[in-house]
Amino acid sequence: MDFDRVNFTFPHDSVDAVNPDRAPSHVRAFAYPQFVWYFLGSFIAIVSLFHFVTTVVSWSRSNSRVVQISSPRGPWSFRRIPLAILNIFRNVIFRTTISCGSYTLNLTELLLGCGYMAALLTWALINTTNLEGLRLSPQYYANRTGIIAATQFPLMIALGMKNNILTFLTGISFDKLNILHRIAARALCVMLWIHGVGHIIESGRAGNLEDLQQPWFLCGITAISSLTLLCLFSIRPLRSRSYELFLVAHLFLALIVLCGAYYHANNNGFGYFLWPSLMVWGVDRFLRFIRIFCVNGGLFTLFNTKTSHPLRAKVEIISPQFLRVTVRRPMHFRWSPGQLAYLSIPSVSATPWEAHPFTIASIDGDIPRAAESPRLSQDFSDKANSVDKKLVFLLRVHDGFTKRLLNAADSASLPNQMFNMYIDGPYCVPPSVRGFTTVLLLYFVVCGSGISFTLPLLLDVIRAANMGTNSTCRRVVMVWAIRDADQIKAISDDLLLALDGVSNSIAIDIRIHITASLPDESDTEKCEHSFSTSDTKLLQAPAVGIFSGRPNVKEVINSEVGEASRTMSVNVCGTAGMAESVRSALRAISVADILNGGPSVTLHVKAFGM
Repeated sequence: MDFDRVNFTFPHDSVDAVNPDRAPSHVRAFAYPQFVWYFLGSFIAIVSLFHFVTTVVSWSRSNSRVVQISSPRGPWSFRRIPLAILNIFRNVIFRTTISCGSYTLNLTELLLGCGYMAALLTWALINTTNLEGLRLSPQYYANRTGIIAATQFPLMIALGMKNNILTFLTGISFDKLNILHRIAARALCVMLWIHGVGHIIESGRAGNLEDLQQPWFLCGITAISSLTLLCLFSIRPLRSRSYELFLVAHLFLALIVLCGAYYHANNNGFGYFLWPSLMVWGVDRFLRFIRIFCVNGGLFTLFNTKTSHPLRAKVEIISPQFLRVTVRRPMHFRWSPGQLAYLSIPSVSATPWEAHPFTIASIDGDIPRAAESPRLSQDFSDKANSVDKKLVFLLRVHDGFTKRLLNAADSASLPNQMFNMYIDGPYCVPPSVRGFTTVLLLYFVVCGSGISFTLPLLLDVIRAANMGTNSTCRRVVMVWAIRDADQIKAISDDLLLALDGVSNSIAIDIRIHITASLPDESDTEKCEHSFSTSDTKLLQAPAVGIFSGRPNVKEVINSEVGEASRTMSVNVCGTAGMAESVRSALRAISVADILNGGPSVTLHVKAFGM
């Protein structure tokens, strides 16, 4: 491009003297932000293509009617070299983690964050030598960093939204994109400080100090300062200590950032860079409003008086640390196993907008019985017919919302008092456990609400086996560690119904570990004293074993990997420490074992916390 023929000007540029660096600096200030988006767009396209291919492969594998017979270990096979390379790639990129204080990031998240920051700084600081030979001239990088940051605002906001096209294209759930949202916010904070400091230096050299007192400049400084505070408040220790306060501060500071940035940019003729950010935020809120309106008795129920009343939730106290919430399934509410929904109970919520995410512990639809299974009793048949009509949530009691809900249910005048509830969802992209020869579901933690994630996956595998749509799966192992045996009551009915009608083509192994100390009598006898009939039948089922103490993660994984072949899915829900133990055990799988016929292992981690 011929820079001499370009005459772009910024409103705060001095027009008293002709500056030969003005034209090239302005051309690059507009061109390089486009290059950044070309780079990001290409990367998103590659990830989207990979997601599309893996989705097609997973779908074809899960819908295959061909029965895959597991083969024992044998000599090395060169045909399994691609699987060995894939395992090495997974171990390095996804299962290698780096910890810093309370933060633990896998190598993928770290590389994405560093790569994004490097890309922004590269296009912000290259070709910043002016015609006089001064390197890193603020006239070149000051305005450029501001424009690059402004054009990245829509991406930063989209990464933090629950409804965004990135999840649809890449298959990455919004809770994982939220990590990139925080990384992008901190990267843009650095870019905006470079922009502000560079402009101060440039104005000082040009003698235009009066610009620093203009409203547009003060609004820019206010926006940068608010974004800095927002980044500081979002660090994990502060965010976890008072999450509700963080949400209010986040909304307030984000509004200041957007308004201040828009006034600052619009004064210089670049307000159109900020409009897409507001549109992204508005579309997400609009979709959430429509979903809440429709799901909770809105548009689709206007002409159906039977379902036009608000959703009513039944809250059962399983233990002082465990609640079971059951609500009638809305007519147009559909979800996949492992998805979550945001719950709001006006009589318990501290603010009108307070809503908390909980994984749906039931599956969408009933579980058909296998032809070779015995018939259920009339009592369990009635329960089976009503399973597909309810949404079930299992809540671990913490301080705040769940504690208030426990107190409200405990002090209710009626034992089965119902609570008005609003649901927003479903959200997140859960793993598909169909198409694997072995499925391992792990949940190790002191108090077991994470069973809400693993239980639907187990029920989905059983349903597919009974329907004959997942002939590949041969074995499912679920390991559940809980503190008190009373927590088994939360899932005993649903699990017993599923196990009683399971197909003989699949082996089910459920191991329940009770971590609290028990009397000298056996675990099963201890549980039977306080359990209902269904609870006792569950413990006596051949597929269920009950043990004392915590399970050994490494031993469980090594044992199942040693017995499995072809493909294996490991799904974990728990603390960051537990997830790291599972990653460490999977990293220990040798390449030689895969070449000898060992399984190719896929790992999905659903960690606690935001």
